[in-house]
Amino acid sequence: MNENYTLEELEAFLYGELPADKAKKLEEDIKTDLALRSELEALKISREAIDMAGWKEMIQQSQAEFLLNRTEDKKVKPLNSGSADFFLWSKRIAASMAFVLVAMAGYLLFSVSPESITSGQVDYRIPVMRSSENLQTELQEAFAEKEFQKVIDLGSQLDAPSIEASFLVGMAHLQLNQFAAAEEAFLAIEQTNQQNQSLEFADQVDYYLVKAYLSTGQLEEAEVRMRKIIDDPKHTYHQNFGKSDLFKIFILKLKN
Repeated sequence: MNENYTLEELEAFLYGELPADKAKKLEEDIKTDLALRSELEALKISREAIDMAGWKEMIQQSQAEFLLNRTEDKKVKPLNSGSADFFLWSKRIAASMAFVLVAMAGYLLFSVSPESITSGQVDYRIPVMRSSENLQTELQEAFAEKEFQKVIDLGSQLDAPSIEASFLVGMAHLQLNQFAAAEEAFLAIEQTNQQNQSLEFADQVDYYLVKAYLSTGQLEEAEVRMRKIIDDPKHTYHQNFGKSDLFKIFILKLKN
């Protein structure tokens, strides 16, 4: 925690409510203070995660209840207590927000795991072939039947496997929890694409590499792939990850 800015000031900065002179000073400090920049980024992600998880509504309800109680209390208090009441109210609201952040972080520290991030990951399905010229190969059929070891064995027999065959082999490794082998297969596809200046299965490689990286503890690499997907509205899997998932990776980094 930095010593120059309070939690309330950082939140005000994120919402564009910090006084201009203070905001300008903070912007200058961010350029040179890595710890401050990291704290601000973590706070930003946590606020977005709170919004997505529905915690924002809970906080607002708590604040509304406090305001209602405060209104009732004022009926029996002298008028000169207004400023003191407002100060107390402000401190309690700030404390409640900080408490929720701490409570949420504590919960995530215990509950977040690599599996929790990718538990809802969609399975890859081979498109249905409609033409006799595009009959599924034996390898494709094995994958469709979830005979993953057979897929790997067939792939090893191919002298010049297609990008699709290589991807299915990588997916078979992933399904069998052979994460390092899956990573190797996916990265080989990327290398081939770079050589051929193509993008075959590029989005799929991004998406499933996240799981491979998380499962082998490569959190930085997983975060890079996830950000790439989130930042590209045209990415096939753009809707499959969100800022809350980035926050979970942040939590995993803290645990490690």
